Amino acid sequence: MSDPLVLTGRVVTFDDAQPEIDDGAVYIGGDELIAAVRPRTAQPPTGFDGARRVRTGGVIYPGLIDLHNHIAYNALPLWSPPGRKEPYTSRYQWPGDKSYEGLISDPANALGALAGKAHLKYLETKAVIGGVTAIQGTAKTGRPYEGWLVRNIEHETFKTKKKSVYVSALPLRDDSAYKAQSQHLEQGQAFVYHLSEGTDPKLVAEYDKMRDEDCLAQGLAAIHCTALERPNYNEWAPEGGSVVWSPFSNLWLYRDTTDVLAARAAGLRVCLGADWSPSGSKNLLGELKVADLWNKTALAGELGARDICAMATSNPADAINWAGKIGRLKAGLHGDVLVTTDRIANDPYRNLIESIERDVLLVAINGQPFYGTTTMMRAAGAARAEPIRFGRLRRSIQLIYPDIPEADMGWQDILDDIAEAVRDPVARYLKLEKEHGDPDPEKRPLWLMTDKPWDNPQVTNKPVPVTPDVVRIPPLDTLVHDRKYFDAVAASPLHGGKLDGLRDYYV
Repeated sequence: MSDPLVLTGRVVTFDDAQPEIDDGAVYIGGDELIAAVRPRTAQPPTGFDGARRVRTGGVIYPGLIDLHNHIAYNALPLWSPPGRKEPYTSRYQWPGDKSYEGLISDPANALGALAGKAHLKYLETKAVIGGVTAIQGTAKTGRPYEGWLVRNIEHETFKTKKKSVYVSALPLRDDSAYKAQSQHLEQGQAFVYHLSEGTDPKLVAEYDKMRDEDCLAQGLAAIHCTALERPNYNEWAPEGGSVVWSPFSNLWLYRDTTDVLAARAAGLRVCLGADWSPSGSKNLLGELKVADLWNKTALAGELGARDICAMATSNPADAINWAGKIGRLKAGLHGDVLVTTDRIANDPYRNLIESIERDVLLVAINGQPFYGTTTMMRAAGAARAEPIRFGRLRRSIQLIYPDIPEADMGWQDILDDIAEAVRDPVARYLKLEKEHGDPDPEKRPLWLMTDKPWDNPQVTNKPVPVTPDVVRIPPLDTLVHDRKYFDAVAASPLHGGKLDGLRDYYV
């Protein structure tokens, strides 16, 4: 049980019954659920007389849900294949670039094997800094876990121990695998699936296979769908389901992106995902700006600000059948919240779109404060918060929780562990080799595996590269969108200038 918590400020619920409260309060009980959302001056619910009260002075939103990511790669910088000027047309092309193995596959595998636990914590921190409270793309961890810092969508069961979300990054291996996912969907479970990624019309065959195998359903969250056109969406929509849009990665690799207007017009739900750092945003807060930029430059502003924000909050929750769990600020849902500064007084949705990392004031999951300003973290009861700094930005983060066995590394411990592994990878590898032999799986070191099948050692059967003569592990990618990031965007010819306007959001 947690201590009850009250957050006051401008509240944006994404609940149609009560969308916004200018001067509101969110009451999160000791059971980690929202007890009430109401005007600040209204009578509090019972049980909150002595609750901690945080006067945020900002805007309170549901925590962001990143429905498409590959977190094991997110310590790497943006990747523009040397010498490549023209966009790709299919996701089956770019992994074959001669620079891919050395710049992407090898260092991601090495970091995940040598410092899996610290590596994952660093990457979850990177997500939380952007307001993310749940993320897809952390399934390959050697052993299941339900998240230390953010909710791991593949393994999150909300303490029921019943799996509800399945994932595949490549077309399923055979008809029996399609049948299994069709049955999961019939049972009300969700299937997050990479579908028709690229601009080559031949990729539509992947969609045709899903249709023929009865896998078009409410719980299907299909990632990318960039090759699909309006007739495909019209055919699919009556069955229900969602499209997961990753505009930065699409524009970076293919110079085009999903026809989200066609998908919406047909009746499909659209969600957002940041994809991965080699061709994506650093966090979902950044991806909101890419969606907004594309809306302005290519969609004639057809998407409203609330439409875009819903793609990162209520829509992904609905997509994976978690509407009764997270995605809105509503009584009975879990207390996952993001608090930002109130920069745009007359439009809280544009406020979220234009918020950047320095505007994030507090991130809490189940009412537990994990990240925010020192003042708010203290007010919210974060007893073990420690300082974290990037550039001139100072915040506090809480990573250690005595009641959670895996939550036992502080921020400096994380940085030191990764640095030690990179400094002497051979010694670290020999140490881990012994520990992986422990007969108790829970005592074995966590191995953060790459989840793209062409990289994953369990699929390729290739040895993990660890020695300096085989792999070069670059410095960890920075946690926030910075000048180096935007200089890399400007320098790459791949996207044809379609992403150049992003820098303006961060001025």
